[in-house]
Amino acid sequence: MASDQTAQVASLQKELDKTRDLVKVLAERIKHGEANDTIYAASCYAGDAHNFNAIPQNGMPAKHVANLIEDIHLCDFNPLLNTSSYVNVTSEPEEKAVAAIGAQINIADASVYPASIELHDRVVNMIASMWNAPVPPKGGNYSGAGTVGSTEGCLLGGLALKFRWREWYKKKHGLSDQQVLGVRPNLVISSIFQAAWEKFFRFFDVEAKVIKPNLVYDKMAVNAHDLVSLCDEKTIAVVGIMGNHYNGMYDPIWEIDKEVELLNAKMGWQIGIHVDGASGGFIAPFQEMSGKGTPGPFDFRLKNVLTMSGSGHKFGESICGTGWVVFRHREGLASHVATTVTYLGGSSDSLTLNFSRPASGPYVQFYKLLRLGKEGYISKVENQMSVASYLRHFLAGLRHPSGKKRFQMLDGGDTCCLPVVAARLNPELCLHYDDIDFQHALSESHWYVSGYSLGFENPSNGKFENLCSDENAATTMFRIVVKSNLTRNLAENLAGNIEKILAVLDDMDSGYESIHSKLKGLALEDEIPLKELREYSDSLGHLPVAPTQSLKKSQFIQQSFRKKKQQKSSILAQNIC
Repeated sequence: MASDQTAQVASLQKELDKTRDLVKVLAERIKHGEANDTIYAASCYAGDAHNFNAIPQNGMPAKHVANLIEDIHLCDFNPLLNTSSYVNVTSEPEEKAVAAIGAQINIADASVYPASIELHDRVVNMIASMWNAPVPPKGGNYSGAGTVGSTEGCLLGGLALKFRWREWYKKKHGLSDQQVLGVRPNLVISSIFQAAWEKFFRFFDVEAKVIKPNLVYDKMAVNAHDLVSLCDEKTIAVVGIMGNHYNGMYDPIWEIDKEVELLNAKMGWQIGIHVDGASGGFIAPFQEMSGKGTPGPFDFRLKNVLTMSGSGHKFGESICGTGWVVFRHREGLASHVATTVTYLGGSSDSLTLNFSRPASGPYVQFYKLLRLGKEGYISKVENQMSVASYLRHFLAGLRHPSGKKRFQMLDGGDTCCLPVVAARLNPELCLHYDDIDFQHALSESHWYVSGYSLGFENPSNGKFENLCSDENAATTMFRIVVKSNLTRNLAENLAGNIEKILAVLDDMDSGYESIHSKLKGLALEDEIPLKELREYSDSLGHLPVAPTQSLKKSQFIQQSFRKKKQQKSSILAQNIC
């Protein structure tokens, strides 16, 4: 009896071993099959497996993960037809390979990657030379750094100027290190600033002194005298914007420098200038090289320009998030933001806010500067300005059935500005649609332009206000950024679609009413009262906030735009088709 049981156990064990071997073989076959099958046949995509909001228990084949990410990206807007953004969207295979090399390098570790640090420094030298920074008196490299983007460049420049001012103010008033910390400084800037400066004011406890330029006559370029008149002895610097993101206009840095020089001489102050060249830093120099530059210098040739920043991933043509900041000198300026690191096997300086970061930005910027050279950048900029001129004159020449001009042009024209076309629907036409509606309608033809209202949250008081001195916050306009990929052929296609879209919008009945025409009736307060939100939301058929909430006007506008686009997109599609 015992022997029979033993035999049965042995037999079952053999069967179990065979089953295990079979399961193992089948598992290998499944794994092999999923690794070679198309992603759409993979078992890991059954059911809700694609909703990855938590780390999955088991891994997936590499090509399936890559395919998944590609599918996600397909749902993005076509970047090549996006004229709203300034970000470069084209690259060469060699450039992508260079970026991949850089992605594997932590450029913060100078001990392990000394050659990559040297490459980074060479790029800083090239850009500093392009911006006419003074040659370092003791030789060596210029003082500057590669950053994640132009935002970090602005923050670093602003911090260096803040710490420089603090040392001056402490000495002037005989304050201790502790006492001077209780004095809040300010920075003077146009209201047409980029988001980097809002971060600077908020993160680093600096008061914003903001001046609102004129839209119609000055095209958003700040008046130098009015700007500098806001300065006092607590002003760390004045910011001049070389190419604002609304309409591409340059602030007159050369005039700002004169005003700052006069003020410093009169008051015994030492206010400097930061040039925000996020967009113009890689445009204005090459316009000047081609003989089509600004009326005066805009960079370190001006005595009071102490820091300058720019964006490599915009008109610098990098495909990676890349920024650059250059300091006039190290002592008493860059030295304020430099930290020394000794725990990585050597001693090295860091001039950036973030420490660890990939070397992709410097690598790709180095590639682009060598790939294009000065002549390549000059030709590229001239092509962009030519295409911008074509679109500008096309829009300016369009007529409404009434015979009046379709658009009012609001940019700087064909020279001495960014390759940006900015306009608004002619207010004299009193149309039942606005520039935001125009943006949404045009997107149905796969083109994307940037429509926006002329309001902003004033960092000095936290209130939502008019951006320009001559227009209220509900006014709208739009821009077309002519990046290097926007060729004349594509521009002609865009122009043709604009004509078609305008005809469609004209044919829409009067019920197609602009969001902004209703917003004009709301008080320009920081928050919209709940009662008015309810009344306005009822007219749209939705309430963009919970019943107990109030909503900041800027948030309300954006939510209303998104809702209205959803309501109208199907109607527009039917008309366009």
